[in-house]
Amino acid sequence: MDVYKIYALRYAGPEQSSQALLMWNRDWDHKVQRAYYFWCLLGPQGPVLVDCGVSPERAAQRNLKNYVNPVELLKGLGIKPHEVRHLVLSHLHWDHCGGAGLFPQAQVHLGRAEWDFWSTSPLVGRSIFTILHQPGDLAALTAAQEQGRLHLHTGDAPLAPGLELIAAPGHSPGLMALEARTSQGEAVLASDCGHTFANFAEDWPSIFIFDLPAWLVSMERLRSLAAGPELLFPGHDIRMSEDYPEVAPGVTRLV
Repeated sequence: MDVYKIYALRYAGPEQSSQALLMWNRDWDHKVQRAYYFWCLLGPQGPVLVDCGVSPERAAQRNLKNYVNPVELLKGLGIKPHEVRHLVLSHLHWDHCGGAGLFPQAQVHLGRAEWDFWSTSPLVGRSIFTILHQPGDLAALTAAQEQGRLHLHTGDAPLAPGLELIAAPGHSPGLMALEARTSQGEAVLASDCGHTFANFAEDWPSIFIFDLPAWLVSMERLRSLAAGPELLFPGHDIRMSEDYPEVAPGVTRLV
């Protein structure tokens, strides 16, 4: 049976914000910390990434605190960029897809609804969306499409033995999570379907809402897929750095 180890790689942060940013419309005066991550799964299929951080150029533009190049972080796991076989982009917000060009040989997996919205909708130029997505981030994905490396998925889809792409829209038009078989049972990398563990525990999304009813349905479904709440991992919770064993600078093993 194919099983995977899962690592969280913190490429920036921590940064402080209002609790209301991470828990919709709650505790405006309470300050919390968040961090920026991508994830690496190691198993029979070779290195699989969920999201990819951002490039040094994008990090400088965004003035990210404590930024580390994702390529450097992967060295802590002994992985070189060309060894990444699959890159799953949960969604196309800048902090999750801006480093796609760092992995020019990976097969890239993305929800079709996500691609269709950000590449064709006339709404993406509105300010409410430009704070979340930068058109330049599509360049690496367009190149991947031209090279036959971009795979667009509608609904759930198998990625490899022990790995399943799960459609989880709501935070964005076509967010995808990844379900993985581990030694502790089925784990789910939810990305920003939940920014923190508390989003899932309290059934309460963050402030970044594309489709609230769809989001609530997706949160419930991902909870049902994970073998337990401790195996449902969110997108930005600082606890992924603090409560798990560090195996290399900025890299912790979740499972």
